Amino acid sequence: MTDTDVPAPGSAPAPRYTLIWVAVLIGLGFVLADILVDAMLLNEGTVRDQLLHPAQSELWMRLGFIVLSTCFGIYAYNVLRREHSASIRAQEAEQRLGVLFDSAAEFIFLIDTEGTILRANRCVFRTSGYSRDEVVGWNIKDFFTEDSRYKCDCNFPGLRERGYNRADIEFIRKDGSIINMECSASAVPDEHGAFSTFLIIQRDVTERLQVARRLEESERRFRAIFNSTYQFIGLLDPGGKLLEANQTALDFIGCSNADVVGKPFWDTPWWVHSPQLQNRLREGVAEAAHGKLVRFEAEHIGKGGTAAIIDFSLKPVLNESGGTVLIIPEGRDITERKNAEAMAHRMQQESAHVMRLSTMGEMASGMAHELNQPLTALVSYCGTALKLARDIPSLPEGYLDILERASGQAHRAGDVIHHLREFVSKGSNHKVRVVLDDLVQGVIDFISWELRDSDIQITFLPGALAHEVHVDKVQIEQVLINLIRNSIEAIRQTGNSGGQVKIATNKTADGLIEVTVADNGAGIDPAVADSLFEPYQTSKENGMGMGLSISRSIIEAHDGKLWADQQRQQGALFCMQLPEYG
Repeated sequence: MTDTDVPAPGSAPAPRYTLIWVAVLIGLGFVLADILVDAMLLNEGTVRDQLLHPAQSELWMRLGFIVLSTCFGIYAYNVLRREHSASIRAQEAEQRLGVLFDSAAEFIFLIDTEGTILRANRCVFRTSGYSRDEVVGWNIKDFFTEDSRYKCDCNFPGLRERGYNRADIEFIRKDGSIINMECSASAVPDEHGAFSTFLIIQRDVTERLQVARRLEESERRFRAIFNSTYQFIGLLDPGGKLLEANQTALDFIGCSNADVVGKPFWDTPWWVHSPQLQNRLREGVAEAAHGKLVRFEAEHIGKGGTAAIIDFSLKPVLNESGGTVLIIPEGRDITERKNAEAMAHRMQQESAHVMRLSTMGEMASGMAHELNQPLTALVSYCGTALKLARDIPSLPEGYLDILERASGQAHRAGDVIHHLREFVSKGSNHKVRVVLDDLVQGVIDFISWELRDSDIQITFLPGALAHEVHVDKVQIEQVLINLIRNSIEAIRQTGNSGGQVKIATNKTADGLIEVTVADNGAGIDPAVADSLFEPYQTSKENGMGMGLSISRSIIEAHDGKLWADQQRQQGALFCMQLPEYG
């Protein structure tokens, strides 16, 4: 230890070795005083004798006192030096604490139990704009907004009890602007363990809150777009587990996110109705997990059993290294588009049908014109033959009946050609009042002549009686003939005997006059059942497939309906309904 151990500038001076020398001198002074007392007051010899020839006891006493005084000096020196070192360390710690206190980027306050500010760091003054005199000595709540003061009052009791608390507060700058603060308060115990002061640290979180608000707003906008879009959208992990689905997709199946989130996508209600679709989806997820865009069409069943055709896709979301982190399933309802395409296709077919009918009409008009003259001659010849035959008494049995039938058919053929030419040329039909049962009976009489050598029987069950319809007689006859001949042909296809064609009329509850034609033939081929009335659809070997299509067009032109049903046991049933006249 040397005299060079001095405190830092501005601190108390360090104790020196002088204190030891003083102690030694004090010891020597005591020895000298003892010599003088012994020589002058006690007459125990001269001063010289006491110095050079002291008694042995006196010598040890004097030497012991010198040693004791020196030791006391050394002890006093060490005590003073330790106290000085402790003071220096305390000053240095105080200096370091002050540097940390003032260099902190947060607001730091030291307050008492009433909230009075005892000390504040430089950041408070630098950021808030207040001076030290405007802060120290004031209550900390004076710098808070009203809501923050309320939070402070609510949290202060808990701070006293627990020794720690935190809250988000709003600090008012000198210019009136607001700083959002995250406030942490800690109690500082005194030597008795009581909380007499509190350390307040306030961190500026304005930017963080702004970022949080922007994120919240971004999330809100995302949710609005995610849930408001008319498309089905969701999120999957690369393994196919559903993470989220938008409201449009949820509404389609009538469930909530809680019902489907966390499940494998293929096990959700969108897919469970079809094992084939489930397998296709599994394959698609595996492909998307490897970075491939997957797209296909599928029919899905929504709530209430409604079916929809969905244009479905799986789009992978890749990270920077090219790995799939998410899969976005997306579906667009294209049912209306598909229906429109199907309707356009049907309209195209119908247009082609109309063009063919137009061509056939032109051909029929030309044929009717060419047949009109020979048919007129045939009618005349038949009439003449009948007159001559009636005057011949010895004609074979049935000959006259045959001539009458031939004449009747010639007249009917003439009527058909007349109406055909009129219809083609004018684009309209010629309607008259007709008792439907009479019209049906006339058609049966005509067809029955063709079945004279057949075992097929036609049975008529009239039920409409005298009810009239307003129709083109020739056209309705043609429809009935077509339906009855179709039944006869279906019976002949079976090769069985005992064929039955049952024709019945009736009046329905909604006031329509109904004609049914039922047979016990081969029935309706399932392959053509859905397109039975479409043009060029036929099960006949040499059929053109136009009869039923034209028949339905005729009935619908009369504001009626025509359809077919499969019989429960055997055969087919055709039903025609027409409005009653009047």
